[in-house]
Amino acid sequence: MTAGIPLAGAALPLEPPRRGITRFLLVRHGETEYKRTGRWQGAGSDPPLNAKGRLQARVLARRLAGRPAAALYTSPQRRARETAVIIGQRLGLDPRTAPQLREIHHGEWEGKTMAAVRGDWPEEYRAYEADPRVTPRPGGETYEELGERLWPALARFADRHRGQEIVCVTHGGPIRLVLSRVLGRPLTERHAFGVDNASVFAVEEAGGSWRLPAGA
Repeated sequence: MTAGIPLAGAALPLEPPRRGITRFLLVRHGETEYKRTGRWQGAGSDPPLNAKGRLQARVLARRLAGRPAAALYTSPQRRARETAVIIGQRLGLDPRTAPQLREIHHGEWEGKTMAAVRGDWPEEYRAYEADPRVTPRPGGETYEELGERLWPALARFADRHRGQEIVCVTHGGPIRLVLSRVLGRPLTERHAFGVDNASVFAVEEAGGSWRLPAGA
């Protein structure tokens, strides 16, 4: 992938990870009505999947069927849990809830449309887009704060599942944060990573180092 950005529809590695490596399949949940209507949904919003989102989850579950996943972790938020249950039925795994996988908190922007945010918080929105790593939404989290809870959890999963592949059903924010690190790309480019609903990305961890699988 010459652009250095993984494609959501790209083939996932078929061979199991080598000894000492943990492979993560990072899954974004299916669509919700908040997403369909262009509303900010973070840790402070808990809409369920809509009909399209449930269909997306079933299609993704078929894609993942037969993979050698050793464990299935999920954010506690409803849209992620519903997606994880559908995937787990295909993989024969019960989802394990991991609160650290929840979405970044959008504060006062939760449930608002982009037009409303740009109209009511124009300066705050510009500051956030210029440097989302350290700039919070009003009353919400920064990506740096998201990382303070996310990275230790992923490190524990990696140590627990050496030489194995695991599935983590989470949200756009956590996946973009991981891809930013793996790809060496700033978070200002996060929208180019292709983290769509029901997309899946393979990343690997070994000795504290994160990378794309060989050949990706």
